[in-house]
Amino acid sequence: PILAAAPDGKVLFEQNCAACHAPDKMVVGPSLVEIVGIYGKNPDGFVAWAIAPKKKRENVIEMPSMAHVGEPGLRAIHAYVLTAAKGLKEQKDSGLDPFAVPAAMLKRPVVQRIFLPDSGPATIAVALPGDLSVAWDAGPCRLRYVWQGGFLRGFPYWKGNGSAQAEPDGKVVLKEEAPLFAVSSVPKFLGYDMKDGLPVFNYRLGDTTVRESVAPVPGGVRRTLSVEPAQALTLTLSAGTTSSVGTVGGNKLTLTAEQSKNFSLTRLVP
Repeated sequence: PILAAAPDGKVLFEQNCAACHAPDKMVVGPSLVEIVGIYGKNPDGFVAWAIAPKKKRENVIEMPSMAHVGEPGLRAIHAYVLTAAKGLKEQKDSGLDPFAVPAAMLKRPVVQRIFLPDSGPATIAVALPGDLSVAWDAGPCRLRYVWQGGFLRGFPYWKGNGSAQAEPDGKVVLKEEAPLFAVSSVPKFLGYDMKDGLPVFNYRLGDTTVRESVAPVPGGVRRTLSVEPAQALTLTLSAGTTSSVGTVGGNKLTLTAEQSKNFSLTRLVP
């Protein structure tokens, strides 16, 4: 029989936990050092808490359920936390912004789950190679905007234990005015995997599964998408968007089933 690959605890932690849990200090949630002190020898308790967390600290936001990760994935995260916290000691609050990195020193690409303005609480910020960054909202499963400059100013978010938003460290240069797909059901985010250092977002719209990545091109960004099962589609485009295939009329893009299997949308910074 073919055995399924074991969950990668490091990858799952980075995708689901890293925005709120730093190795050796309190950020939005407790540090890995503190978590090991509570659940280091109790993986069952760790899994139970992650699936059904409750609020137990004043002035700290309640952790969302991680039930979508699944028990095997949560046990893999527990094992990774033990390794990542080994040899570390809890650090005092330095008052510095752990998200602030001078633009000239930022080693792009970077992926960070965080709260940003004009986007939902499940936003994934991506610093693309170059000087552009994107806010991709995992709630409605859509691109929100693109900014130019640095990456994040996160001090309000960090100091407020998640009760405040971070800010883009730069100027918003592109906004998606409307969702790309017109759907009647609630989108379901399926996580992301990494390719060439950038995330490929996976989500479901009804019975349709979409894979979407965002990458820089000279002067702008390109979104590459694939739809399964392949189907004829009519999509809503933001102003200035061009498509690799299909027919554009006004702000609508019409794709054949064959074209929906793989297409790209490009927007340039004005």
